[in-house]
Amino acid sequence: MDEKFILTALRPLKIKIYFYKAAKIFLSAFTISGFISLLLVIVSRFTVIPFVRHKMLVILGISFFAAVLTSLFFMPSKKQVIMTADSLGLEERVITAWYLLDDDSEIAELQRQDTKRALENVNPASAYKIKIDRKLYITPVCIIAAAFLLTFVPGKTFNETRVREALTERMNEAKKAIEDEIEEQKQKNPSISDEQMKQLEEAIEKLDEEFSKAKSEEDALKALTQMENQLEKLKKQEPLKDLNTLENLLGNMPLTKDLAEALKDKDEKALKEAIDRLKQELENEEIVKELSEILGQAAMNMDDDSMLAESLQNLVSEAESQNINGSELIESLLELIRQAEKNALGQEGFENTLDNIGGILKDARKAISAVDSRIASGNTTGTQGQAGDGNANGSRNGGISGNGGSNPDAGVKGDKSGSEGRNPAENRERNNAGSGNGNRNKNQGGSGDGSGDGESGAGAGTGLSSSDAGYSAAGQQASGNKTEPGKVEEYKMIYVPERLGGDGNEITVSGRKLDSGSSTYTDSFGPVKNGQMIPYREVLGRYREKAVQTMDRLDIPAGMKELVKSYFSSLE
Repeated sequence: MDEKFILTALRPLKIKIYFYKAAKIFLSAFTISGFISLLLVIVSRFTVIPFVRHKMLVILGISFFAAVLTSLFFMPSKKQVIMTADSLGLEERVITAWYLLDDDSEIAELQRQDTKRALENVNPASAYKIKIDRKLYITPVCIIAAAFLLTFVPGKTFNETRVREALTERMNEAKKAIEDEIEEQKQKNPSISDEQMKQLEEAIEKLDEEFSKAKSEEDALKALTQMENQLEKLKKQEPLKDLNTLENLLGNMPLTKDLAEALKDKDEKALKEAIDRLKQELENEEIVKELSEILGQAAMNMDDDSMLAESLQNLVSEAESQNINGSELIESLLELIRQAEKNALGQEGFENTLDNIGGILKDARKAISAVDSRIASGNTTGTQGQAGDGNANGSRNGGISGNGGSNPDAGVKGDKSGSEGRNPAENRERNNAGSGNGNRNKNQGGSGDGSGDGESGAGAGTGLSSSDAGYSAAGQQASGNKTEPGKVEEYKMIYVPERLGGDGNEITVSGRKLDSGSSTYTDSFGPVKNGQMIPYREVLGRYREKAVQTMDRLDIPAGMKELVKSYFSSLE
């Protein structure tokens, strides 16, 4: 019997001991991560922490890998395995044989044979029982479950957190769409130069940086505005025009006339000869200064946003500071010209890419602008439990009942009861004249006493009416015009006069028009027949968006920007 035999016989026991230690390490790690997750969730009740469930999973994942790495350092040693085996019925045979491996005496040999027979007849691994205290696995399960369930309980910053999460999702979607568009354009338009692609990538990096700092809708919209401004700047690039400007100016100067003609004719041989002559002349510092002035004049003749103009200005600055000699100056100039030619070839595809990205930014702006209103509308519940003098029910969202009511848009028309108990034809016939009691609510509304007579759409009465918005009826009074204390009034609709041709209910009436035909009229059920009502939040979002764009475009003090933000926050 040798050392290898002993270790092989005890390997199952060693594995079992290791798994026991690893299990305790994992349970301890999950307990710690559970406490951290619970603390994180509790803090998220009072502070905006977006995607808290995702962060919990990250914490648990980190704890798992940390436990795996830690368990590797707790692999049981040979001595520990041998002593454990002896304690399981081998009665110190293994440890004795281990220390007598190098002893060739008769007694040592007999002892080793006895140990071998014992190892063949006894299975230490099966005798080793793994017993884990219940607290070790019940505690992390309870803590993690409590933390997870607590994430569903609305806290102080519940709405703000949902808005931040929605903003982050919209921003990530926009960034992903832009990156996909650039990759697609690389395949479709290989003529786009590397420099143009580099400019797009820099713009995306800037957008990503601003998105990562965005904490509100205004910040996200500002980042989009900066990106749009950068795209507009890139759209103004006219590399072909700038190249012609440079070549024309070089052609008008005796020093660079041959170079300009060679560039214009695309004559490589003549270009090489012109460069060699120019390099010889540029050994004179006065000639270098003259060429620098020519390049500076060319840059001034180009547009302010020209990339070539900016590069020429940098080249002139290098020459004036004597960081480069005449030969390096002419080589750098030729490199700029070649790059401008590449940009000119890929300009059409580049502009198409910019247009497509602009469309993505517009969609992202709409999605981000609608985040607040979408979250708010998701939290708005229908009318509940309003009671009046009767038992009619005509609300689509909640139980409104009472004696009297109002038409969704135009007042009381005729005799209506409950959810328009009569058929639509009877109700339509009563629109022209009549009086009575009724309640007809489209989405949310109130109730009261009302009567009306006259033509369709006209009426008189008292009470409350709402069609697409009105009151969040968590306890609103059934009659009268006041809302009880503590009740929340929703934003109302705003009429936009320039959006004419609003929706109506078209009705066809059989009859005679001259000799034949039919006549139509539109029953708009509202105070404005040829307009459109839009939600207050949508109008507020547009004004706020314009304000953010204006602040980004103009030089406004930081204090004034905060004042504008506070103003729009007060309108919500």
